[in-house]
Amino acid sequence: MKIVVMAMAAITVSMFAVSCKNEPACGETNVSSAGGDDSHNMGRNCMSCHTEGGEGDGCFNAAGTAYYSSGSTHSSAIVKLFTQPDGQGELRATIYGDSKGNFYTTDDINFSGGLYPAVYGSSGEVEYMNSSITKGACNSCHGVSEERIEVD
Repeated sequence: MKIVVMAMAAITVSMFAVSCKNEPACGETNVSSAGGDDSHNMGRNCMSCHTEGGEGDGCFNAAGTAYYSSGSTHSSAIVKLFTQPDGQGELRATIYGDSKGNFYTTDDINFSGGLYPAVYGSSGEVEYMNSSITKGACNSCHGVSEERIEVD
């Protein structure tokens, strides 16, 4: 009887410790959706805050901002990550842009071997990135040292 009571006490303490500890930011799910409007800071490097130890909600594995060729943010772009150029090979991730032009995900993405982004616009246009990426911080280059991501 004494062993059972001690075991129950240990389980109760363990459950309490797990339920009361603060979850790290990286344990939070945060994924953009078509029509959503919870995002902010269009054009900035999302992953400067949405990273381990950062102030953002969740750690993004891929994120950025898409624009129309007119310069306004794209309200319904879709980003797909493939294992080969020009939308070929295995599709590893699909990320829907929100109404503010931002796309982001905390979902796991297997970047091994490099991935090739394809950005789909609402008009049916598709823009392909010709080089592979091994991380998804799109705005760390696009809009800084590379042209912004544009698709109509």
